[in-house]
Amino acid sequence: MTSAINKLQKLITVICILLLVTLPACDPATTSRSSVPQAAPAKQTGAPVEVGSMKELGEYYDSIGFNINANPDIFNAVPRLRFTHIPKTWEEEPSIPLKQSVFFRTMATMALEVNEEIQGQRRKLLSLDIDGPLSAHDQTWLQQMMAQYRVSYKTGPYSPEQLAELHIRVDIIPPSLTLVQAAIESAWGSSRFAREGNALFGQWTTPGQGIKAEESDAWLAAFSNPHESVAAYCLNLNTHPSYSIFRVSRAEMRQEGRPPNGAELAMHLEKYSEKGVEYTSLVKSMISRHSLEIADTARLQDGPEILINPIDRPAPEKPIS
Repeated sequence: MTSAINKLQKLITVICILLLVTLPACDPATTSRSSVPQAAPAKQTGAPVEVGSMKELGEYYDSIGFNINANPDIFNAVPRLRFTHIPKTWEEEPSIPLKQSVFFRTMATMALEVNEEIQGQRRKLLSLDIDGPLSAHDQTWLQQMMAQYRVSYKTGPYSPEQLAELHIRVDIIPPSLTLVQAAIESAWGSSRFAREGNALFGQWTTPGQGIKAEESDAWLAAFSNPHESVAAYCLNLNTHPSYSIFRVSRAEMRQEGRPPNGAELAMHLEKYSEKGVEYTSLVKSMISRHSLEIADTARLQDGPEILINPIDRPAPEKPIS
């Protein structure tokens, strides 16, 4: 297995050079629910926790110790939380500091859970003895990975270059990047697309599917829950031609023995927005301003996850004066 991994690592260097020279032309990023990797549901504990506002959610986070000011070591054991949907009440929260604090904590657990799923795929990929015969189960799994990460839709055998490319694509997205892009693209979870379709990253989809934009002919992908939205975002960065240099730079960090760094990788996402370099500068500045670098080395706590069910209670009526 060690020799196989060494061969893959050498091939990665070759592929990196080739990608830098022959970067494909980009087209608008698209996604669909069928392309989102479906993970097995994690074991959940107890009855769903129901919260009606950002303030209530923030108070619940504080009650379980999910507060970096009161518990500086919380990023060593981030609570496992699964949200049923993005609540409409988030749009009504007037306190900007509260909205930002609750949103980042909410996104942190989503980003880490999706990364955990990707990391499991990556570990299995690295464990395969590519030089030897694969079992029928491993052959099927490898075929599914090749298709999911859009390297090859054939049944194999696969070339060393294809295997090296798969190795580059199956990797985590730095949580700091996920948190900031979700905040920008969803207006801190209060956009119409977030409220109506759990869409946090502004990903386009086929006309007639998802949610149509009011000011243009564009359609944005909708999801059954926020976790799916995060998974689709990660798959987009891991597969779309526009982000090939992003993936190459991430692989180079791995070769240097460094974990993927969100602030450094943000510079390769100029194709994510029409604003280009202005957009990447905003992403980097937000990571720095909100001290989110720590999220890139955060870990989930052990144990089952807690299901959060936001209740969209109507706003209280104002008293008649």
